Amino acid sequence: MIIEIKGVQFVNKGAELMLYAVLQQIEKLWPYAEIALRACPNSPYLKRARLGAWQKVSIRKHIIDLNTLTYSLPYRLSSSLKRLGIVTEADIDLVLDASGFAYGDQWPIRQLTHVSHEISRYHVNKKPYIFLPQAFGPFSNKTLQSSIKAHWGKSALIFARDKVSESHLSECLGKDNQTEKKLHLMPDFTNLVTGNPIGLKNADKTVLFIPNGKMISHRNGRKSWISNYTQLMSRMCREVNDAGFTPVLLNHDGAKDAKLCEQIIAGSGLELQTVTLDNPLDVKGAIGEVAAVVSSRFHGCVSALCQGIPCIGTSWSHKYEELFADYGQQKMLITTPENDKLSTNIKLLLSDDYANECRDNPAIALQKAQSERMWSLVFEKVGEFYD
Repeated sequence: MIIEIKGVQFVNKGAELMLYAVLQQIEKLWPYAEIALRACPNSPYLKRARLGAWQKVSIRKHIIDLNTLTYSLPYRLSSSLKRLGIVTEADIDLVLDASGFAYGDQWPIRQLTHVSHEISRYHVNKKPYIFLPQAFGPFSNKTLQSSIKAHWGKSALIFARDKVSESHLSECLGKDNQTEKKLHLMPDFTNLVTGNPIGLKNADKTVLFIPNGKMISHRNGRKSWISNYTQLMSRMCREVNDAGFTPVLLNHDGAKDAKLCEQIIAGSGLELQTVTLDNPLDVKGAIGEVAAVVSSRFHGCVSALCQGIPCIGTSWSHKYEELFADYGQQKMLITTPENDKLSTNIKLLLSDDYANECRDNPAIALQKAQSERMWSLVFEKVGEFYD
């Protein structure tokens, strides 16, 4: 069986952590399966090759999608491609879509419509397409709504990562009983991944700051963040430093966030260190070692919350509100830069009592049990297609 892991990459450490989370489960559930990864700028050949992945080629350009032709390729041609390590859609037996947050009004319409037609092709060829837990929507565009209604009910399973995403999908999919049975609410599944401790110096007095370029991007509908974000992060660095802790910047997304880290450091007036870790398991391990985290990256927040590390989050999307609600930590999420409780939150973040509360949070075990249940449902569903 060849399994395509869709929507992952090697630059954004959250997306790469999802890749490792999926790989760990594939090894447990289908130990003899092979994986395929699509070529893209953030997924270079050598990194895909090191995982032993087939190179998935898509015959698609802008609005033109010719992947249906792969099902009619002569056997000799497809065999020749495989000798080069290349597979096409027709070779894939199962798709596990781990895109994280890629379907909604914020992205080009063709991105979703291409996936919609792909789902239908897999359905016709009796192969499962499964959306692993991720955020969805909103879908205010009529084209997006009709595309989801026409095609997504043909997927094998859809896991929404939060109640808002589930609601967005339900509105588009309608009330068909068979479709409703495919839609489930499950948490982010990287909570099952164990990080690699890296032995960060003075970790117990370190607070990691994880910036996110999306906070100042046009995709952020909360426009007040765009002109205030870096100043807010710089201010929090100063307050953490004044409290006797060491702020350290953690670059979670390569060159995109490197400049942002520099701007935050410059605004703080402090001589701060920026840490860049290539392995996402090291990133999670570092988060698990420190005293606290201030994160604008979703998976930075997940990695802190699921390990019982005190965390302040900043939000540009509903997915953050839903995540902090799952762990009962809504009070620690900053939804707008006009926050008059920032100093109070910093004081709480660094307190021993709050550290104990986070470590003993009963939601941690509950969220992990839900992720285990999600993978059980995936295994059962795939078993309906392949004995």
